[in-house]
Amino acid sequence: MRYCSKLAKRAAAALALLTGYCLLSSCGKAVISGNENSYSVEYNGVTYDSAVFYNADSDRERIGKAENGAYVYSVGGFDPPKYLLVVGSDNSGCFIAQGETVPTSGTVTKALIDPGVRSDNSKWLSKKEDLDMLEEISSLTGELETFTIDNYFTDGNSFYYVYDDSKVSCEENCGGYVAYAQGNWIYISPESNCTYDWGEANSVTVTAIAIKDKDLIQRMCSSDLTKYIEY
Repeated sequence: MRYCSKLAKRAAAALALLTGYCLLSSCGKAVISGNENSYSVEYNGVTYDSAVFYNADSDRERIGKAENGAYVYSVGGFDPPKYLLVVGSDNSGCFIAQGETVPTSGTVTKALIDPGVRSDNSKWLSKKEDLDMLEEISSLTGELETFTIDNYFTDGNSFYYVYDDSKVSCEENCGGYVAYAQGNWIYISPESNCTYDWGEANSVTVTAIAIKDKDLIQRMCSSDLTKYIEY
């Protein structure tokens, strides 16, 4: 009986391992027709068209592979998926189910910090106090001043709103750009007629609003909004 029990346990363990492998790899079968470079793909009978959207890394779940071996992720946890992200070795593609869109208005439920399709998308804000902070920043008024940012890509962060818990954002949802330049924290709104004068090594001269509220700056610096910015 002990021998049979051991065999049963081993069989159960092997079955569990095989099941887990199949779930992770979809048993080697492509779960979508097409790949990251396609104009459209199909998943479970639904057609998804190529688009551009951003999402936090924590809001995606791998569901299998494409025909060429690229990883396929469902974004947002919707059933059936509204948004698919296909990540290949050299390129990535975003796809939206036909009839669905990326919300560009509504209630702000998250803000993505410096997102990108093939970027580190681990920076985001969702707490009420952090979203209120962004509202304060985007409501700033004052005289535009000229500043030189040493490196536009490392000395500042842009932020993009996510509406109605959709888990995704897009260029239209940009809330602005915050940077540290010449000893000042500055803000450039997406509606600003800011002029960019590019120099060498990603330096840029801009017109922006100086952020002078010390309490607001302290809250900024304790959040992901200023993560990785040296100041």
